[in-house]
Amino acid sequence: MSRPASPPDHRLSTPPADRRRSSWHWLRRWPFGPYAGWYLLWLGLVVALLPRVSFTADTDLWMRWAQYSYAKGLGNVYALHGNNYNPLYHYVLWLFGHLMGSAAAMEQHRHWLKLGTLVFDVAGALLAASLAATDKQRFYASLLLLLSPAYLYNTLVWGQVDAIYTGFVFAAAWLALRGQLAWSAVCFVLALNAKLQALIFLPPLLMLWLPLGVAAPRRLPVAALAAALTQVLVLLPFVVGGARSYLPEILRINQQAVGYYPYRSLNAYNWWYLTASGDPATQLDTGLWHSLTYRHWGMLLFALAAVAVLLPLLVHTLRRISRPQPPDAAMVLLSLSLVPLIFCFFNTQMHERYWHSALLFLAAYAFVSGRYGLLVLGSVAYLLNLEAVMGYLGLPAALLSPGLIAALFGLGIVLGTGQLYRRRAGQLASRGEKQQ
Repeated sequence: MSRPASPPDHRLSTPPADRRRSSWHWLRRWPFGPYAGWYLLWLGLVVALLPRVSFTADTDLWMRWAQYSYAKGLGNVYALHGNNYNPLYHYVLWLFGHLMGSAAAMEQHRHWLKLGTLVFDVAGALLAASLAATDKQRFYASLLLLLSPAYLYNTLVWGQVDAIYTGFVFAAAWLALRGQLAWSAVCFVLALNAKLQALIFLPPLLMLWLPLGVAAPRRLPVAALAAALTQVLVLLPFVVGGARSYLPEILRINQQAVGYYPYRSLNAYNWWYLTASGDPATQLDTGLWHSLTYRHWGMLLFALAAVAVLLPLLVHTLRRISRPQPPDAAMVLLSLSLVPLIFCFFNTQMHERYWHSALLFLAAYAFVSGRYGLLVLGSVAYLLNLEAVMGYLGLPAALLSPGLIAALFGLGIVLGTGQLYRRRAGQLASRGEKQQ
């Protein structure tokens, strides 16, 4: 005799109208609410204790680009040889340069540039926390991220900028869950203009957008127009604001993104650290194994894994089209967290920082579902991977073993996929009981 399925947890679906209003209300008033003092205290401590250390190979580039943009103008920054970043971060660098007022001040206070990225860490934490049920729970949820070494290490210690595209991608998903198709599309365009890696989120976002467009077809041209206008505005200074149009350079940066560092791994402790002999960071991914290059094997494994983790969301999307219903927020967030995990785990050429976007979606999934295990596991693995390269915290070498960290990421993928399919099975069982 089969065991009856447990009743569905309706808290995990997209909140009803009153809860959506509550989330918006909390976000609008949080700087002036009862927790404002705690947020200001946190901000003051971050500014006072802001590490001067950074990964100098990256921040030296930031300074060079910021100083050039300040001297020659934002529209001419792509005239600088070696500029290989998409346009959005150059706005941050240009603003930083003008706030500092001189090349010398930029160099002296280069660690303050991290605060420009921290804005997006804070925004992402607040958006994710807004999915909790009450103001108090939202406050504690936001602190869980804002006090997390794993969440802040990439920005405050490393000095990298992955939080920018992560914040915009998360905003795109958050808005899509609330039926805001046009604004969601705008945020995704901004994410792409921050880092091309955001492209891996397009398939699950399409699954969120499609039911919205089918339900109200007039939304589609509005969203397309808003996205196109956003793209034009972002590119405009680099097309008409410089000595010439630098659009060809921007297009070339994106066309050459794959193959820029042709190694099996760039210190992302992943599948290749579990299967390769020697150090994958020194092994070219153009070598052949069973008639395919390692690069193509990585792409194939990623494609197969993507089918596995996105299939439940696809089925859910098709059902939403045939029978209109709100999206399952927990399923959406878990699916979106698994996408960057499998992207970094199987593909070659992966940096240790590329896991970053998974953390925010894992946190949001935890806040919605009450399941925190994956967030803890992902946070530990990500922090250890960053620390193994940066060495800022001085953790014991035994904890920084590439094989151990890779196994933790692999375990997170397996457990997350299992939770995804159990959730889908629970939905089917619940639907069968209702039909009876």
